[in-house]
Amino acid sequence: MKVQIHGAGMAGSFLYMLLNQDFEVGITDTRKKPDCRCAWGIAYSEAKELYKEIGIDLEEYVLIRPEYAIANGLRLRNKNIVIFDRKRLLEDLWDQIEFRKIEAKIHIDATGFKRALLPKIKSDRVYPTIQTVEKHNIDDNIYIYARKTGYAWAFPLGDDRWHIGAGDLNETRALELIEMLRQEYGFKEKNGKICSCKAKIRLLPPSACKPFKVGDVFGIGEAIGCVSGAGEGNVPSLKSAKIFYECLINDKLEAYEYRILSEFSWIEEEHKFVEAVQNGKRLTALLKLPKIVSIESKRSVSQSIGDLIRFMKVLK
Repeated sequence: MKVQIHGAGMAGSFLYMLLNQDFEVGITDTRKKPDCRCAWGIAYSEAKELYKEIGIDLEEYVLIRPEYAIANGLRLRNKNIVIFDRKRLLEDLWDQIEFRKIEAKIHIDATGFKRALLPKIKSDRVYPTIQTVEKHNIDDNIYIYARKTGYAWAFPLGDDRWHIGAGDLNETRALELIEMLRQEYGFKEKNGKICSCKAKIRLLPPSACKPFKVGDVFGIGEAIGCVSGAGEGNVPSLKSAKIFYECLINDKLEAYEYRILSEFSWIEEEHKFVEAVQNGKRLTALLKLPKIVSIESKRSVSQSIGDLIRFMKVLK
């Protein structure tokens, strides 16, 4: 069996390392080196176990374990999110990867929001993001400023470096969110920027990103909606790659779509909650709060229904 992976980001590089143990694998990427856009946070306990399977110790890449996540002034104790050096991790993986294109029976679309091989999604929802790395002397917490259509973030990277960015319906609104975050938490713009860039992110659940398979092409990661309503894409992308690997080695590729939808039912719930909040369906959102609290209390931060109600009240 020969497999060609298109895209060497989080999902594609992880799948390559899994498959390379048993199959002939090719992989390509349009970039010459990994970039540092987005995705500095990761759910540690799950990610650590996944990376063990390819001989990577995630602990070696952890930059900060923030004590709190502060969202619109609401302070929540962090349970499981670490800030990690995603760029260095990918660079180390790329050093082990033989980039090449082969004649393959199966092709993997791991091209993220571009979804370059699979059919375009009807009513796709791809948000622009604006990001910078800056120097600030502020307590090492995760800082969030959100409104109904998007949010801004500040992630500590150590040595007073911060990854600051925002995603919203358009770049103008994203810039507005960054300014709101600066005013709320004191990230003054006059501090020197180390770098800046733009990117995009797909915020749709897997059920809205079907088909996952067309002909000999299978999708993994963000290409098939493996990003939570809160913007978490790292662990879901890794898990989607592992699910594909398990289906392939067990000769059960026909079960791939079912496995993805089953594994990420929690992502579906988060997106339904976010959509209800955005559309002003307060009762629908309130009814979903117990499930959302249960999901995120396990995956990320300690929170209560009261915390989320207070958070919803300040969203504009």
